[in-house]
Amino acid sequence: MIQASGSQKPIQQDQIPPLQTAPIWLNACKKKDPNLDECICNTFQNMFPYLAKGIPEIGTRPFEPMDIDKVSLTKGQGAITLSGAFTNLIVHGPSNTTALYTKMDLVKNRLDIGLFIPTIKVESKYDLKGNLLLLPLVGVGDAKLFLKNVTTHVQTNIYFPKYMNETVMVASSMKVDFNLAAMRVNFDNLFNGNKVLGRTVNTFLNQNALEVVNGLKENIGENLSTIFKQIMNDAFSHMPTKLWLQDD
Repeated sequence: MIQASGSQKPIQQDQIPPLQTAPIWLNACKKKDPNLDECICNTFQNMFPYLAKGIPEIGTRPFEPMDIDKVSLTKGQGAITLSGAFTNLIVHGPSNTTALYTKMDLVKNRLDIGLFIPTIKVESKYDLKGNLLLLPLVGVGDAKLFLKNVTTHVQTNIYFPKYMNETVMVASSMKVDFNLAAMRVNFDNLFNGNKVLGRTVNTFLNQNALEVVNGLKENIGENLSTIFKQIMNDAFSHMPTKLWLQDD
């Protein structure tokens, strides 16, 4: 579970030893390979189906569906102002991720990744208050979101510390940008259950979904970077570079 503050006891990652042999899902790349970026892209692509199911030997939990405790939203100015959060999110679709590209710079310790997810379905609780373009939004209840053709661009600063005497890769910071082709949403119990106002706001949101998302991009990107960074570090901090990013 990706957690801001969660009820599920987290795995104690520092108690899990690093891999000593390369499993079937981990292909090796050479640092001096002129096609290093393509090789690392294939490494990510090979890992996704296994990460989705969970990889016990490196302590990662399944993320299909992905459980997220909380995604907070805070934007205080402009055409879109919003405060509150989505909680108890259940996210379907990440297991169908395709790695579009990777670009690794071992001099600047930078790793950029492009990802494509055809569909994402989210069910959650919500507690939101604010204004979206022309209309107010106030409500507490259930939310459903459907996102189509999501492309993310992940910029990661990395370093290579020692973990139990093995060199591993760790993300120190991350920035996520994204685009999507379409989105449908439904918020139950808007305005204390006023069906007329609720229908009006849901219709307006669906007609202007991309504009609303664009107004919240920075806030959403920060939440995504927290989630992606945890997934990456939980996995790669237990995968010695000698198994997948070799000197020769």
